[in-house]
Amino acid sequence: MSSRSYRGRHSGRHRAPSRGLRLPRAFGAGFVLPTTAAAALVVTATGASVAESAAPPTFDLNGQQTAMARTQEAADEATSTEIAVRRADAALSSAALQGRAEAQQRAARAAKRKAAQEAKARAEAERRAKKWVRPISVWNVTSNFGWRWGKNHDGMDLGAPTGTPLVAMSKGKVIKAGWEDSFGYKVAILYWDGSVSWYAHMSRIDVAAGQEVLPGEQVGLVGNTGHSFGSHLHLEMQAAPTGDNPLDPVPWLKDHGLW
Repeated sequence: MSSRSYRGRHSGRHRAPSRGLRLPRAFGAGFVLPTTAAAALVVTATGASVAESAAPPTFDLNGQQTAMARTQEAADEATSTEIAVRRADAALSSAALQGRAEAQQRAARAAKRKAAQEAKARAEAERRAKKWVRPISVWNVTSNFGWRWGKNHDGMDLGAPTGTPLVAMSKGKVIKAGWEDSFGYKVAILYWDGSVSWYAHMSRIDVAAGQEVLPGEQVGLVGNTGHSFGSHLHLEMQAAPTGDNPLDPVPWLKDHGLW
């Protein structure tokens, strides 16, 4: 077979060579660009349009618009300042109210403490006022209550030197103070529990009728006045503030812890 006849047989089976750009095999139909590279390509292609669209628009204000803008800005600042001042005033007012409330609470607590202390002091003073003490600290019984020299001796005689202080035996009120016949200088005291004492033959009286006395308070001095045969205290206990109903002083003194 000649070469000419061979070319004639195969001439219709071959395509004409393409004159377009041929890509390397690596860039065939199955090739996919990496994500980063693809993004770079997109950004590069559209960068100018995106930049143009992101830029803020600019406006030119005329003089009137500028003045209005400044006025509005000043008004906003004034409003903000007023709000801040009101808040500060409210805070100060709240603090002042709280301070007054706390001061009132402190004053109430102080008043309560003071009232409790005063009540305690009154109770203690009352307790002390109602204690019982001897009319003289040291005595010598020279004559007891009962029959003597043909008649009843209505009290008991407690020998002591003239001038020895005589004191109230408890809280009470002087119902008589002065001279009385055979008793000489005499003081009668009505005590808080209803007891009545008579002190007689005193050399001096230091209280007056109607005067309040406390236990241990001096009312006069031992003496030898009236119908007396030596310096002593005639102590007489009476059943009532009025009348003459004498009681034996010894049981009374024992009942009050003085014997």
